[in-house]
Amino acid sequence: MRFCLTSEVMTPDKPIFMHGFGSRTSKSEGVHDQLYIKAAMLEANKTLLILTIDALGSDRSFVVGIKDALKEKFGFEHDEVLINFSHTHHSVFLTGMDAGLRRGAYSMAQEGWTESEEELDYSEDEAYYLFMRDTILRMTEYCRDHLEEGELAIGRGKSGFAVSRRKPVGDGVVWAPYYEGEIDKELLVLTLTDSSGAMKGILYNYGCHTTAMGPDNLLLSNDFAGQTSRVLEEAYPDVTAIFLQGCGGELKPLRSAAGSVFKSLSIAEMEEAGTELANDVKGILNRGELRPVRCKFKTAMADPLLYTEQTEAAFYDPMTNHPDYNAFYWNAAKRTIRAIEDGTIKDRLPHCICIWQLDDDTKLVAMEGEVSTEYSLLVKKLIGSSCTVLTLGYTNGVYSYVPTRKMIREGGYEAGCNFFFHLRGPFVPEIEDIIVGQIVRLDYNLSNAE
Repeated sequence: MRFCLTSEVMTPDKPIFMHGFGSRTSKSEGVHDQLYIKAAMLEANKTLLILTIDALGSDRSFVVGIKDALKEKFGFEHDEVLINFSHTHHSVFLTGMDAGLRRGAYSMAQEGWTESEEELDYSEDEAYYLFMRDTILRMTEYCRDHLEEGELAIGRGKSGFAVSRRKPVGDGVVWAPYYEGEIDKELLVLTLTDSSGAMKGILYNYGCHTTAMGPDNLLLSNDFAGQTSRVLEEAYPDVTAIFLQGCGGELKPLRSAAGSVFKSLSIAEMEEAGTELANDVKGILNRGELRPVRCKFKTAMADPLLYTEQTEAAFYDPMTNHPDYNAFYWNAAKRTIRAIEDGTIKDRLPHCICIWQLDDDTKLVAMEGEVSTEYSLLVKKLIGSSCTVLTLGYTNGVYSYVPTRKMIREGGYEAGCNFFFHLRGPFVPEIEDIIVGQIVRLDYNLSNAE
């Protein structure tokens, strides 16, 4: 196989309103660490492209625009490109030029949370999209022109880096550390080495919210993932370290758990946490138990619809001025009420699922949105009995949380916050059947394809 890796800085050159915490009320005030786009191109029987972006996420206006540009210039089909977001809450949420595919309700240029979409000007976001698009096209051209012979290998281990934030209480849950909660602790590491045996790339896959720091941080940063990659690149000269965000919709760094509550870590504490995860990655590499991936690529993609409950507008009335909420909540509730009343509310959402079969023993399942760790456990149980499965969330778009049937029944933040995202109500429990069924179908078709 042949491969190439490259990275480019994407840090905005002026203060922006960061997305991720509704309690923020002002723009960024500097840079702690640079934000990056990183690319890994893999070529065997076909060519695949992984892009990772240090941002909270994006809507489909961004993803479709980028993938269409890659197809036009290089011939990549949409299922041959994965765009994975680190989900750092100290960066931007990205959009593109197509207003019809825009999630809305946020602009990097805003001064605070607005009540109506008409108050937002997306010209700065669109200029930033063009910068991102052109940078990605340039990076892809570089990779295409600098492919080198090498080997892909995979190693696996465990990490206790993350903890669930959904603690059961009675029939429901509260936002608190749940140390006993079953989560996917698997840490998977892909390495790329050149023909001389020198390691050039480390791609590490783990699911956890990049929220070691909290809303009080006003410095642009990739949070713990940025520190983890820096430590790895310092430890292994000439290596590009790439974080592949997994299914961590309800997971936070364990270091941010303080007894029965979570705390915001300082910059120094965040860096200590990121270093811990880097040490877990290095532990897998140092054991040397990596298995070669005999690259023969197959890809498939599905885009099923996920449906919401038909919640009435009156349900959101108490949220418009609830004293326990902030302007972000109040404005989201007001927008939802208006959208229900004027018929523009969404009650279904497309959900991108992509599977890459790297060889008979290695598969990658990537899902759009803030996917629960419970899906990762389900997928690995269903299709991972005879192979290694990497599970990615936050890939090819980040529209909303994607809870399981159990989470929807329990309620809580991840199941009940759909009104933030222009969705009518919580998802119906059957979305789990839809997602799992589509994954099993795609996997079956790939496994039986010539």
